[in-house]
Amino acid sequence: MGTNVILAVGALVIFGTFLSSSNRLMTVNTQIAEQNEYYITAISLGQSLIAEAKTKAFDQKTIGKLYPYTTPDSLSLILGQDGLAEQPPNVPIPDVISTAAPYNVSNPGYLSTYKYNDVDDYNGYQRKVNTPRAEGYLVWSTVQYASPTYPDSTKSVRTFCKRMNVYVVSPFIKDTVKLSYAFTY
Repeated sequence: MGTNVILAVGALVIFGTFLSSSNRLMTVNTQIAEQNEYYITAISLGQSLIAEAKTKAFDQKTIGKLYPYTTPDSLSLILGQDGLAEQPPNVPIPDVISTAAPYNVSNPGYLSTYKYNDVDDYNGYQRKVNTPRAEGYLVWSTVQYASPTYPDSTKSVRTFCKRMNVYVVSPFIKDTVKLSYAFTY
């Protein structure tokens, strides 16, 4: 009988150790899955801002032009909001989901979608995003002239290439997510 008790106690110790390590493993896996979900959301928020900018004209001076510009000197000097309708308070910093005109309760959106008309309007733009699973994402962007042949290098002169950098931070992710896109004319 003594041997059976020792075997039973030993089995309980082994089972307890296995149960404890299994619980720890499941907790770590859940944390990793949640962390990945927050990063994937951050990437998709950055990509959606780039996709929004892709629907706009390359430059304020190229809007509605039938014939393309042949020299970069014809482009705007200033990268950023170039009209009063595009500046705060018309597009607040940070921009948030709005139900004001031209939106309605069934079609909320960001004011930048309708107020901005060219790519460089997004220079210095900020957007606050809350998702059903996590609140407090902050998305912001910069736009700079870049080399058409090597878009990673920025230029202080006007070119037919603009690079947009989009940054996303959240209290739920450790690092800043950075996405870049080169717009060419």
